[in-house]
Amino acid sequence: MNGLRSSYKENNYGNVFRALILAHQPKIVVECGVLDGYSTFHIAHAIRFNHARGLPMAEFYAYDLWEEYDYKHGEFEEVREMLENQNLGEYVMLGEGDAFEVANAFENGSVDFLHMDISNNGDKLLKTLKVWGDKISDDGMIAFEGGSEERDKVEWMVKYDFPSIREELINNPNVTKKWFVQIFTTFPGLTLLWKKI
Repeated sequence: MNGLRSSYKENNYGNVFRALILAHQPKIVVECGVLDGYSTFHIAHAIRFNHARGLPMAEFYAYDLWEEYDYKHGEFEEVREMLENQNLGEYVMLGEGDAFEVANAFENGSVDFLHMDISNNGDKLLKTLKVWGDKISDDGMIAFEGGSEERDKVEWMVKYDFPSIREELINNPNVTKKWFVQIFTTFPGLTLLWKKI
C-alpha cells in the first residue's frame, strides 16, 4: 500500500473506513473518486471480512473519471491490478463515470454508504446532498473528504477561491436541519453525515 497516493494515508484514515464498514455492515456501498485506490482497498478489505464472518456480501461500486480527469488522477488498470493482487477484485466493481451522473443508477433509499472524494469543496458538498441525499437509506451514511479548517486552506482551494466545506457543514441550515454531522479534524478531515429522521 506504500505506493498509493492519498491525503488520507498520512493519518491512517484507512482504519476509519474499515471500522465504519465493519460496524455499519452496509449492503450497497458507492465510492466516487478513487485515485490510486487507497480508500477503495480499505473498504473492500472490510467488506471481505464481513462476508467471511457470514454476512451477505455487500455490493461495492467505485467510480472515477480516470484518464478523462484533467488533473491528478489514477489509472484504471493499475487500480484493478492492485485490487486483484490483494484478492479483493471480486469485492469491488470499478467503473467510469461522473460522481453526480452515476447517482441515476441507484434507487432512492438504496445506498447504505457513500464515499465522496472528488476534489471536494463547499459547493460539491451541497451538490452531493442534493443529488445523492434521497439515494441514501434511512440508516445510511455519507463519508465526505474534508471538513477540517486545514483542508479548507490547501493551496488549490485558496487559489481558486472555492467555498469552505466546514462553513457549509456548520452554518448552512440546509445541511444542519436535515443531517447529523460528525467531523474528523485530523488532516485532511473526514465528515460523516446521516439523516435526521
